[in-house]
Parts: sequence; C-alpha cells; structure tokens
Amino acid sequence: MNFVRRSCYAVFMAALVLTPVSVEAANPRGGKVTLPVMTSITVKLDEAVNAKLIANGTGFTASIKEPVQVDGVTAIPANSSAGGLVSKESATSGELQLNSVFVNGKMYRITTSPIPFNQKTSLRAGSTMTFYLVLSLNIAR
Repeated sequence: MNFVRRSCYAVFMAALVLTPVSVEAANPRGGKVTLPVMTSITVKLDEAVNAKLIANGTGFTASIKEPVQVDGVTAIPANSSAGGLVSKESATSGELQLNSVFVNGKMYRITTSPIPFNQKTSLRAGSTMTFYLVLSLNIAR
C-alpha cells in the first residue's frame, strides 16, 4: 500500500512539473503581446514635415493607420497615437523615426528604422508612411 501511495505521489508531481502553465492562461485579461523585430507600423502624419521647417530633434505626432496584429491578436489598435523625432543629417536631408506609441492609455518606447527625406521632400499632414521595429516590443493586454 505504501508503494502505491508513493507511486501516485510521484506521478502527480511529474504531471505537475511537466504541465506548461502560462500567465496568460491563468489570467486571460493579463499577459502581453510581443511584436517581433521588423513588424511594420503604418502611420498617418498629424502635421506637415519638411526639411526647411524643422530643426534637429523636432518632434512629430502621428496616428496608427492600420491595426498592428500578432497571431490574430490586435496589439496596437488603429487610431492609436504615436510620436517621433526628425533628425537633420545635413542642411539638405534628414530622417524620421518613431520613438513612442500609446496603447490603452499607456506609452511604450519603441525603436524603428529611420525614413530618410531630402530638402525637396514635403510630407503633408495626412501622409502615410510605414516604419519597421528595430527592437521587439512587449505590450500589455
């Protein structure tokens, strides 16, 4: 009888150790979604940006145009706010880069690939552009 009791205990402990448990399964409202490197984020500029009007480090705002999804889960809903910086490379060129996104009232720092532009380029308010994540991003659900 003692052998049977120990065997049952051993089987129970093995099942407990080998059963994968995730925070998301235990709390469906909690957890996080991870956006991998090279995830595209398409935005619509809230204001015009051009090389003549900007100074190095000038910020810009944008709205997420299309929802960003991972495995069918929306991580960043459409119309979420985003922000970025314009950096001047020279008097005739510069680049745009997103550095933040706001999801459900929370700000997330992001790093995206830059989009270059030259002095002749004028990006109107409402212009659409796509940035790509350089670092992965974890967003709380």
